[in-house]
Amino acid sequence: MASEFHHSSSSSLTESNSVVDNEQYASCSNSNVAVTPEVIPILSPGGTREWIPCCSDELKPVVGMKFMSVEEGISFYKAYSKAAGFVMRKSTATKRKALDVIAFQYCLCNKAGFKEKAIVKVGGMPNVKKGEGNEDKVPIPRRRLVTRVGCKARMVMKYKNEGFYVVTEFREPHVHALYTPGCLKFQKAGRKMNILHKKMIIDNSKVNIGPVKTFRLMKELVGSYDNVGASKQDFKNFHRDLKAYIEGSDAQMFVNNFQNKKLLWSAFFFDYEVDEDEQLCKAFWADPICRKNYALFGDMVSFDTTFQTNRYNMIFGPFTGVDHHKKCVTFGAALIAHEDIVSFEWVFRTFLKAMGGNEPACLITDEDPAMKIAIPKVFQTAEHRFCMWHIMKKMPEKVGRQITQDTLFLNKICKCVWSEEIEPTEFEEKWGKVLAEFKLQDHEWLKQLYEKRQMWIPAYFRDSFLCGIMRTTSRSESENNFYTKFTNPHLTLVEFYMRFESALDAQRHTQGQFDNDSKHKHPECKTSFALEKHASKIYTVSVFYDFQEELEIGCFHCGLEEYKKENGFEIFTIREGCRIRKFDVSFNPANLDSKCMCKMFERLGIPCRHMIWVWKAKMIEYIPDAYVLNRWTSLATKTPIFDLEGNILEACVNFVDCKRMLNELWSEIHTCVSLAQGNEEDLTDLVKNLKGLRLNLEAKKSSNNHENNGSPSKATDIELLIGATLPTEIVVKPPKISKNKGTGVHVPGTGSDKRLKGDKEKAIEQSQKKKRLCRGCGELGYHDIRNCPHKVKENCKL
Repeated sequence: MASEFHHSSSSSLTESNSVVDNEQYASCSNSNVAVTPEVIPILSPGGTREWIPCCSDELKPVVGMKFMSVEEGISFYKAYSKAAGFVMRKSTATKRKALDVIAFQYCLCNKAGFKEKAIVKVGGMPNVKKGEGNEDKVPIPRRRLVTRVGCKARMVMKYKNEGFYVVTEFREPHVHALYTPGCLKFQKAGRKMNILHKKMIIDNSKVNIGPVKTFRLMKELVGSYDNVGASKQDFKNFHRDLKAYIEGSDAQMFVNNFQNKKLLWSAFFFDYEVDEDEQLCKAFWADPICRKNYALFGDMVSFDTTFQTNRYNMIFGPFTGVDHHKKCVTFGAALIAHEDIVSFEWVFRTFLKAMGGNEPACLITDEDPAMKIAIPKVFQTAEHRFCMWHIMKKMPEKVGRQITQDTLFLNKICKCVWSEEIEPTEFEEKWGKVLAEFKLQDHEWLKQLYEKRQMWIPAYFRDSFLCGIMRTTSRSESENNFYTKFTNPHLTLVEFYMRFESALDAQRHTQGQFDNDSKHKHPECKTSFALEKHASKIYTVSVFYDFQEELEIGCFHCGLEEYKKENGFEIFTIREGCRIRKFDVSFNPANLDSKCMCKMFERLGIPCRHMIWVWKAKMIEYIPDAYVLNRWTSLATKTPIFDLEGNILEACVNFVDCKRMLNELWSEIHTCVSLAQGNEEDLTDLVKNLKGLRLNLEAKKSSNNHENNGSPSKATDIELLIGATLPTEIVVKPPKISKNKGTGVHVPGTGSDKRLKGDKEKAIEQSQKKKRLCRGCGELGYHDIRNCPHKVKENCKL
């Protein structure tokens, strides 16, 4: 083949491509858009085939041309290749060790040379299943397209002692067709990942949008694939390079990020621990806003763990509460390698340390045995409650589906358990009646539930202030689900924290939106009562609607059953519609002190319908101050809790870093485009100004690159976009891959790679399968003759 394409004599037939290009070398080298040739076939007398590009003499290298540096010569040949319609690549560079300079530099066509043939091993099994031995495994070769065809086009530069480089050889003909305008955008020279591409990949990844979807979004943003300037594979490669860049220094960069935030926010709190191998095993963090939210809304805290948020299977545990809009708010978060007593005890102690030692009134968790032991060791005054939802979810499985589906057992037990108005003695009576009715007095699991009833039944903690805000970890379940929209099991710790911050920003943006609605908009009142109007001004919108519902029922569905006076107090017995239960309200006319036996205000911090009826009857036009909790008002977050931290937060907002300036730049560009949209003259001026600015920046960048002997690397762009630098010293090593009960796929090669499934989950999966005919019993079912239940019974009898 080499002889076939060898340069022929002047009598050979040459088919040339004429390249029409009048641009100068400077504009070509500075332009990001490749100049592609117009192909004009030219015939010459017979022989072999060659393609000779025709372009401006200013762009074409000649023997004897001088360059002050290798980079200048490479840039010149690259500009020539763009105009000619081929892609150049650097090849062999010979160095002079004495002078430490490059003696010879070869610039080739990317189709130069031939691909080496791979050596194929004989024997072995090409397809080996997972778990089997792979000693004789032969990898299946990947199909690749060949680009090397032995092209001889090249330019050789030689170093002279005078300190410059001279072109000693220039071969112009190519043995292959040159690229047409439609093809060049698919070549490497026609593609380049710029900072916009990289920013979109990283920013979109924060909301779980991968590189392929980002490429499609980029196409829609710029109008067509031709305008993207990079390929889908380029997007995927950068995403891969990002993970590879973080790989070995993941934990150290994760910790360094916390240390940098501590420099910006002195009130930022973080702590971590490493194991005996100096690998990260525990981490906790809470920014000043989290800590301020805890001071305002930390009376009830829910803690629940979630899995599959990072590549190390570390367990993610956010501390969650309820803000003044009755929405979830995060107080802090932790990552732990193991769900054991030591880990949970460390997390709870660190949480208390971050919050200044202030314990919540109540802490709600699931029935995790490690948490049950760790919590009393750390919290002295906080009441520990189990999540009711987790317990009731197990009821059908534990009691039996026949009873729960074919009888009213579940309905009656739920009425008994979930009721907030009954006292402990009344609950015990109802519980006993339900179990006796369905003959479940001796059921072992129900006996265990009854023994720990004070840990999860509302009747036993209805006297605890604001205990009704959260009765389950459903807030945490909801918040965990919210965070999983931003995370996935393949994230490094650096990527995970970036996405955690993005999720936290979304949470706080929603809170800010609700704050704005509560301050500058007022909900519509349904009555003309002054109480309702007062409530609409002080409460947030969400809380007002709850109050409005109570007021409507109190005013139109409640009435007086009995009235009496005792020791200076007025006792109102209120009936409610057709309900049998009556409610006594004690009212002190001296200070407007009111107390209802339904204890709704104690449970939720909102006046109940019975108290509202009394206030209306007593012609009170405003809610007494004692019954307006600051945590439910529209100005709750304006309370100065941490003055010092407030100042630091303000300083941090004024702090300007490169990452923030870059975000502001994109915002300004988009604003300019939106302002110029629809006006052709404005659009023309904007494009002209941007082009002029680009040319100035490119010239400046080119000058800086020559001075610094190189251009900004991919690593520099990554550090700018993720806001973290590669550490010079690694003290904290990446965590081990954890193996816990809910992490899904475990460490390969350690037995079963899948998590254990419960009976309910197995039953659901089995019900989704098709039934098949068993030859053993002749019935349609989810078994065959090998695992037939009738066969098992017969074997047992034998």
